[in-house]
Amino acid sequence: MNARAPRISFLLLLIILMISFGVIIRPFLLPALIALIIAVICWPVNRVFLQLLRGRRTLAAIFATIVVALCILVPLGTLISIAAVNSVSAIKTVISNLEVGHIAHALDRINMWVQDKASQVPGVQLPELNIRARLLEAVSAFGSFVYQYSPKVFTATISLFFGAVLIVIFLFLFFLDGPVLFNALISLVPLKGEHKDILVKEIAAIITGTFTGMIATACAQGLLIGIGYWIAGIANPLVWGVLAIGVTLIPVIGAPLMYVPPAIALMIGGHWYQGIFLFLYGVFIVSIADNIIKPLAMRGKVNVHPVLLALALIGGALWLGGAGIVVGPMIVALMLAMLRIYRKEFL
Repeated sequence: MNARAPRISFLLLLIILMISFGVIIRPFLLPALIALIIAVICWPVNRVFLQLLRGRRTLAAIFATIVVALCILVPLGTLISIAAVNSVSAIKTVISNLEVGHIAHALDRINMWVQDKASQVPGVQLPELNIRARLLEAVSAFGSFVYQYSPKVFTATISLFFGAVLIVIFLFLFFLDGPVLFNALISLVPLKGEHKDILVKEIAAIITGTFTGMIATACAQGLLIGIGYWIAGIANPLVWGVLAIGVTLIPVIGAPLMYVPPAIALMIGGHWYQGIFLFLYGVFIVSIADNIIKPLAMRGKVNVHPVLLALALIGGALWLGGAGIVVGPMIVALMLAMLRIYRKEFL
């Protein structure tokens, strides 16, 4: 019998079991990753309770979980609920303005002007154009998506509550046995000790730095957008500012989504000064704030170029959905760490 056969069989069985395990835990992946991020960022809280309780890990993990849940998860859940509920009403308002009113008449005039100018160009035949109908279709489709995932739907099911409970449970487990789990996993990595240390530092830095920067930037941009709406005379600027905190978490396009469409709507409705102000305010104040606040929050923590980080966030989200927002930057950070190890050891 070939001496390598048992080894190959063992590896094949191990691969099959690992794939099966991945399929089993996939429904719990996003809550676990969210809990992991919170645990890494809030690990000093657990350390303080460990010192106060003289090394009693279970009690320290319980108190740390309660404090973090009350200070982070409850306000964050409330913020998301408020944003989702108000986004539904906002989309209904936009749809009603597209159906009747000044904006609808302005869009119809623009539509007629475009068709008239196109008909005067020889050899140019535009298909039937209806700008307002296309906008209504796009906004209605987006509204259906938002309403589907808003708390009005989730509160009718157990999914939101179940997800929050899972996050709290995973958070407690990470606080309780985080070092043990970490040592067990890192021992399986076939690298030298100093190389493992580099990877660990990179992972911790990318988690802490990335999400600290994202949250700080989103809060600042939400505040700035609320102020801009208030100056431009848009109703409910506080609600829109809260909603903007969630929207601006979307890399690259998040902030423009909150000031470009309203600015265009103001100009179409005849409020030229307010619309131009809001657009310039968004470009030169809101968007530039992202380039100032995020680097300050991430300074010395993340050794990844902002463009590459944005691509990792967007690509990860397209690949794995919500979990990809975490997995994408981690993969990029690990890849760059491995390249640095290769350059140091083999070049």
